[in-house]
Amino acid sequence: MIAAEAGQALSNVDSEAALCGALLRDNARVDAVADRLAPEDFSEPFLADIYAVIVREVALGRPASPITLRPYLIDHPSLGEAGGITYLNRLAASDAASWSDPVALAGQIRALSARRALVMGLDAASALAADPAESNAAVIDRAEAALSAATATHAAAAELPAARCIQAMLADMDGPRRGVLCGRITALDALMGPMRPKQLNIGAARPGMGKTALALSYSLGAALNGHGVLYVSLEMSAGELAMRLAADLCFDERGDGAPVPFDAIRDGTLTTAQKLAVARAADRIADAPFIVADHGSVTIGRLNMIVRRYQRRMAAAGQRLDLVVIDYLQLVQPDMKGRSNYEAVSEVSRGLKAIAKDHDVAVFALAQLSRAVEQREDKRPQLSDLRDSGQIEQDADAVLFLYRHDYYLRQAEPEPGDARHAAWRDTLSACEGMLDMILAKRRNGRTGRAQARFHGANQAVRG
Repeated sequence: MIAAEAGQALSNVDSEAALCGALLRDNARVDAVADRLAPEDFSEPFLADIYAVIVREVALGRPASPITLRPYLIDHPSLGEAGGITYLNRLAASDAASWSDPVALAGQIRALSARRALVMGLDAASALAADPAESNAAVIDRAEAALSAATATHAAAAELPAARCIQAMLADMDGPRRGVLCGRITALDALMGPMRPKQLNIGAARPGMGKTALALSYSLGAALNGHGVLYVSLEMSAGELAMRLAADLCFDERGDGAPVPFDAIRDGTLTTAQKLAVARAADRIADAPFIVADHGSVTIGRLNMIVRRYQRRMAAAGQRLDLVVIDYLQLVQPDMKGRSNYEAVSEVSRGLKAIAKDHDVAVFALAQLSRAVEQREDKRPQLSDLRDSGQIEQDADAVLFLYRHDYYLRQAEPEPGDARHAAWRDTLSACEGMLDMILAKRRNGRTGRAQARFHGANQAVRG
């Protein structure tokens, strides 16, 4: 009842009628509002249908008037109730249609539509909260999805002559060029170039290839270079990531003369010198703009809220959020339940691209590849191996695959007495620790390959 009353209060049918009348009087005003307002934003279904026909007819280069609209609405059940064709004439002839500003009316109708959607979303969250069978996490996800949709901002459409576009690009070149570079994995920096704001970058591989190690090494390098980084971990806890971060940092901080092994950190068997090395590593990043967000499960709406929250916090501290890392994409949930895997991953992929654009950040999302890789003799990944959805390939500005030949060689080790064992050992020695980075897609540049080194004992990637 409360939601229904709020929905009635958060609507202005007079504005909707005045807008339709103004557009019938002057079709030239349609283009100014068509990109700002959808029929779904109307609270009165009949006026929404009238608006949709007006926009369609003008888009097709045909005049939209009470006379030309009549064939498309003659069978509409609401037309007779409203008074037939004379209703369309009254819309166009009304005083409100003559003096109203269509752009201002469209803005009000859109704002009221967003508020109604917020009320409905929060009402749905309230209904979930009243159900003892629902988890708190599900209630929070529903509420945050509603808030995210209500507070989302979208860049205004840019429609400029080609020459103006080039002039704007040249003017942009004179300003500072934003983009994230790691500095620790130089081969990757050279292969991909900077991760730019508004870009969605995918780092994909089968399990065991070193996706998380590469993402953490990249994030640490970016943060130590002054770039604000938000690392959203959906698979590992903050404690598990801390162990990997310490081992990575200690790979550079040699302590007693050798890197601190990850196993010693994990198992708690550090020597006194190694503990000092870990402490120094923590000091190195004490002031770095690097945030680890440990979330077991998030929806794309809640993720949007998390990014917005930490972006505000960094700005308050005089820092700027430049890079958001998602570990990993298939663990992000869609806002709407009951979808197939394909639909769910497609929604998440589009949502990540929207987060990059709306928050003006680079997004680096890790992704699992399908098992089809394991069934081929050549196990180097291909774009078709992206798991569950071709939408990922479509949305991504760059797709980076990771491949370690030594991982598969170890699985094919001959018996020690086998005549092939010596050749196998030589082959393994030649490629051990080598991480192939395959840039299979790059929207604004060339694809290619490069190699880095995966130091498994230290969970660090360099090269």
